[in-house]
Amino acid sequence: MPLLPPTLASALADVAASPPATAAECAQAWADAVESYASAIVPPSTTSAAAGSALAGALVAAFAPPDASAAMSAAFTAFAAALGLGMAPAFVAVPPPTPIDFATQFANPKPSTHAAAGLALATLIDTWMRTGTATPASGGAPVNWT
Repeated sequence: MPLLPPTLASALADVAASPPATAAECAQAWADAVESYASAIVPPSTTSAAAGSALAGALVAAFAPPDASAAMSAAFTAFAAALGLGMAPAFVAVPPPTPIDFATQFANPKPSTHAAAGLALATLIDTWMRTGTATPASGGAPVNWT
């Protein structure tokens, strides 16, 4: 089963509709949503749980500054790198080549509903994740993450 953007959109909408009380709880909710979304990535990864834990820790720090976009981008870059490591030994993974652009997303007008916010963020994350590639270790052309 591949990446599941509707699952991510729904989970992020739920977080927006009922935000956790602390930055740490919010970071964990985001990480849980992203880990669930990526748990069935193709090519498969054995490190989705570890990548999710790392993302939660990084997002706690990211949610602290007034403008979290750069730190969130770094957290997601680290998440993708950790996820890619779990594609070995069958694949040599290359995480998305550019940082995810949360700054532009957050500069746009605020979505009118929690569902719209979840969909906008899920679309941003999913589009970015699909730029990661994996090359079969036995040879062959790279494939995009799906």
